[in-house]
Amino acid sequence: MVVKTFLHCNQEILEWCWASDHEMMHSPYWASCYLIDGLLIDSGAPGGVNDLRNFVRSLGNQKIGACVLTHTHEDHAGGAYMLNYEFSVPIYASEKAIPILKAGYTYPEYRQVAWGKEGVLPVAAELLPNSISSMSGRYTFHVLPIPGHAPDQIALIEKHREWAFVSDGIQVKYKRIFGSSSSIPEDISLIYRSIQEISRFTEKMTNLKIFIPGGKIFGRDLIDHKLQEIWNLRFEVHEFITQGFSVDEIVVKIFGEQDIFDSLTNGKLSKKNLIISLIEWIK
Repeated sequence: MVVKTFLHCNQEILEWCWASDHEMMHSPYWASCYLIDGLLIDSGAPGGVNDLRNFVRSLGNQKIGACVLTHTHEDHAGGAYMLNYEFSVPIYASEKAIPILKAGYTYPEYRQVAWGKEGVLPVAAELLPNSISSMSGRYTFHVLPIPGHAPDQIALIEKHREWAFVSDGIQVKYKRIFGSSSSIPEDISLIYRSIQEISRFTEKMTNLKIFIPGGKIFGRDLIDHKLQEIWNLRFEVHEFITQGFSVDEIVVKIFGEQDIFDSLTNGKLSKKNLIISLIEWIK
């Protein structure tokens, strides 16, 4: 396993990152947790629970007062049970996330390669209010629903510091998504609208910092770039549809042939799913 930590914003934010070192992982897929004044954002992947436990122990007297889950995908909710059961950390999540967390779940083998085989253990999460403060009250995070990547997903935005923790709500590049045959289907039109909502909510933040897993921080220009990128894809797909091209032909014209993700996931995560979602949006 690979573990890294980063300090951001004059050491106000501690980011703990975990990735699998499975031989099939040619490059790390990072799961990140952010600790800000006793408030932990996300809980990592099931495969990283032992490393997360060691991280929490290493904090010593620096108590984690609460953990907020941005959504229930395994790379964000995998350590929630351990935090709650072993360290008595209350877990907060959106209304749509609570029944998923209460039930727990397993996931397919191709996702186990990246996030571990253990599954997400059931945990009783508390309803996340419209805003939540850190332990000392120094920071207050507004809760912004951003569905699309996941129906239960939220972003946490600290207005005064101009921080936006969006987890997977904004991707660095839109090339493939999970399709309807997957247990975690994505909707590109909802993703676009959620990024628009982030843009509206943060429009007066001239020094906005957007946090994405893996030690990555972006400015607000990322929002404009992603909106333009998705809109351009929508336009391209519309043009090819009107010219009579099939879905498979459009995939090749825009992205080239399908890649290893298509075969490894049996088509559940693919470029084709992105094209299909764009076509549904156009309709």
